[in-house]
Amino acid sequence: MPKVRLFANEVKATAVLAALFNVPAFADETTRADVVVTANRVETQSDKIGSAVTVITAEDIERQQAGTVADLLRSVPGISIYSFGTTGAQTDVYIRGAESWHTKVIIDGVDMSNVSSTRPSFDFGHLTTADIERIEIVRGPQSLLYGSDTIGGVINIITRKGKGEPRIGFNAELGSHHAYTVGSNISGRSGATDYAVGISRFQTDGISSASERNGNGENDPYEADTVNARLRHQLTDWWSVEASARAMNDELYFDRSNATAKRAEDDNGWFRKRDRSGRVATDFALFGKALENRIAFSIQESERDYENGTLAGGAKYYYNGESRKIEYQGTLHLSPEQAVVFGAENKVDSTDQNGTNTLKGSADVTDNGLFADYRFSPLDSLFLTMGGRLDDHQTFGTHTTYRATSAYLIDASATRLHGSYGTGFRAPSLMELYLPIYGTKTLMPEESRGWDFGVEQHVLGGKGVVDLTWFDNRITDMINTQTIGGVTTFYNLASTRVQGLEASARWQITPDWRLNGSYTFTDSRNNTNGQILSNRPKHQGSLAASWLPREGLETTASMRAVGAKFSSTNSRYLGGFAVFTLAAAYDVTDWAKVYGRIENLLDKQYYEIDTYGTYGRTAYVGIRTTF
Repeated sequence: MPKVRLFANEVKATAVLAALFNVPAFADETTRADVVVTANRVETQSDKIGSAVTVITAEDIERQQAGTVADLLRSVPGISIYSFGTTGAQTDVYIRGAESWHTKVIIDGVDMSNVSSTRPSFDFGHLTTADIERIEIVRGPQSLLYGSDTIGGVINIITRKGKGEPRIGFNAELGSHHAYTVGSNISGRSGATDYAVGISRFQTDGISSASERNGNGENDPYEADTVNARLRHQLTDWWSVEASARAMNDELYFDRSNATAKRAEDDNGWFRKRDRSGRVATDFALFGKALENRIAFSIQESERDYENGTLAGGAKYYYNGESRKIEYQGTLHLSPEQAVVFGAENKVDSTDQNGTNTLKGSADVTDNGLFADYRFSPLDSLFLTMGGRLDDHQTFGTHTTYRATSAYLIDASATRLHGSYGTGFRAPSLMELYLPIYGTKTLMPEESRGWDFGVEQHVLGGKGVVDLTWFDNRITDMINTQTIGGVTTFYNLASTRVQGLEASARWQITPDWRLNGSYTFTDSRNNTNGQILSNRPKHQGSLAASWLPREGLETTASMRAVGAKFSSTNSRYLGGFAVFTLAAAYDVTDWAKVYGRIENLLDKQYYEIDTYGTYGRTAYVGIRTTF
């Protein structure tokens, strides 16, 4: 009880601060003008979507001044994010209490899951916001449209597209801990061809990943270089081709967890990662555009090299992974409010490893999938989808999943009802099955079923919107780890259940003032023993306000609060916390903007992961130009 009261008091204090300054923190997820692709794999107006969706636009990214995508996602309802220390350290994203490997991350159409990881997931510690134009988050099981690994949801990241006259952009930022960011991009359209290319570099001395509160004082620096490109050519009014590519090299010094002391300690380990991804696709329409088609091929490669510090004996080892996918998607338009989206996929994952204390090994697996989703509107204000999927996994055979969604508009009261029900599954990864010594070939696939129901209400004459969504997700045969005789292996839990409430609100008080807020309640348990799942806070939320005191000047203030949560590392609860950010941006000219921010304004000490450090008060200044 005292911890809950502390959380509430911090939220109240924030409301006072937010009212004095500003921050349009996260994207407006209830704007009816939004068109979303990820929810149904075709363009759909957001008010006609039954699934819970959040959209983050380029304007939101610039307004928040977030350097990483993880920082952008922290204010999205239903999402929890935890970092293992310094910038660049492993950063996990949980959607609705599901594991980080239950979320599929897509960048420009490419599945970015690292198949060489023990649990194939995407590490958000390495993803900056450079050249990102839009992020769409769909919460709840999405296996129908996206296959395995989508028990929690899907995060679709879209980089800058070329449009209009050629434009050249430049940005630079300096900040605490000798951090700096520089980047440049060029984009535009010439005739029937649009293009966009961006390059960026980030570097920082960082902090000690192992918490300084436990006597660890050695900083863990990080640096990253990123290049991305997109090209699209319109051959005819019904046929186009496109290609995209992305590459990132980064290096990080890291600390390790001392299993005996049950805490992180300075270790001076070294890590290097090289990611490469690419995609080529062609879109063409037939029968007067009644049938739209897309054929695409994508590849994602990841190479990870490690050199442990003294705590782990200085061992050297590597993990390499590759994923190749060829896919077809068709959209048959039966009427303006009736369509069938269908498709087929073939995906091949492979991995290999070797090193000082790592047994050499390699493995690969193939998964084929077929899906169909019917979208229709039996009434003018009722919008429904229903569909199914069949996957044929090389190891686990066939598996079926399905999903149904609904959205109902009540114009008289400016109300929208929305809901969804779906199933999901995740096949055990190559590492979970075949990792030498530790792999467990008897594992069963994880399965889930989840539903949500929400009410979106426009209030104050349309100036405000409130959305409340209740969700319930159950996972059976969830894969966990156990250590017996000093050897860690994998096993299937009987089941887990996560249920809770997502709330979001916005209020355009005046043309110059705006308030945003979000809150998530999460109750997550292991049904076998009733134990609360680790690192899932029951309460978390954010509050933001925005004020434009004069033309070209935007001031900002925001708060993020996280309640107490259970940590399995030392079987204890970590205290709740609230952190505050102040920021401002000013348009010097129509082609240059200067900005600055202070993060963790009150220099709060807290843990996201038990015994791993977090940043104190930091400050940053920067400039963006466009010609």
